[in-house]
Amino acid sequence: MRLYDVTGIDLSYQSPQLVQEYECEETASDRLVDIPISDRDYIAEIGYVADGEHWLFIARSALVRVFSPVHPDPIENVALTSETAIDLVDVDEESSIVLTSRTPQSADVSWEISETKKAALHQQGGSKLVVRLYDVTGIDLSYQSPQLVQQYECEEVACDRFVAIPVSDRDYMIEIGYIADGDAYGGKLPWLFIARSANVRVFSHPHGDFWFVADAELIIHGATQPNTTVNIGGHTIKIKPDGTFHLRLPFSDGLMDYLITVAADGESTRTIHKKFSQETSES
Repeated sequence: MRLYDVTGIDLSYQSPQLVQEYECEETASDRLVDIPISDRDYIAEIGYVADGEHWLFIARSALVRVFSPVHPDPIENVALTSETAIDLVDVDEESSIVLTSRTPQSADVSWEISETKKAALHQQGGSKLVVRLYDVTGIDLSYQSPQLVQQYECEEVACDRFVAIPVSDRDYMIEIGYIADGDAYGGKLPWLFIARSANVRVFSHPHGDFWFVADAELIIHGATQPNTTVNIGGHTIKIKPDGTFHLRLPFSDGLMDYLITVAADGESTRTIHKKFSQETSES
């Protein structure tokens, strides 16, 4: 078994750095390995060594980020900034994500991503902004991997969303990052990590406690010529090959004001101004 450091490595054309090689028994199916430096990316390969030097490859793991042990503030729902997980070039800007339990079956997620971080990850091929919900009950994240529960694709202009909780009275954690374009690696597309929340316990309500929640989403959709550029609220929206587009956002209370502009090559810009409002009352 071989352990590689792949931090900052594009495995489609670069070779990873070999950290250590471990000889394994044929009857074994697992083993412990030493991680020399935390807060870096690693992969493992298994295979045979032939004639003392030739590597006969069998399988490769997915890329795994090994984090330093995190000791969050005991106050629930405190966000861990991305500086606690990965190094940033510009320490003046930070990215964070917060998971807040609402009911036994639902939670709210809110996040902030620095423009510097967005630009850097777009250059690395980041194409889809994604929120991932993990079950971390009984998991020590310093050396164990959490269980992925659900993955949600998010709009670039959004900063919060609703997530479903499958089982209450368990611990959950949320991550945000980009899924990169390119060939699948180990059966999965590359994950460009941005930030991770603190662990949050989602409790069930006491027996007989009546609760009720209603939410709404806003979907802006339309169509234009395929060779045009659509901008909604200052953010460029991807257009499908047939010219259609859509933007899906949480519908918060108050006024939501969006200026939609369309620009075609050699033609003047056209603008549509849409305003939406919602008012929620309880009784």
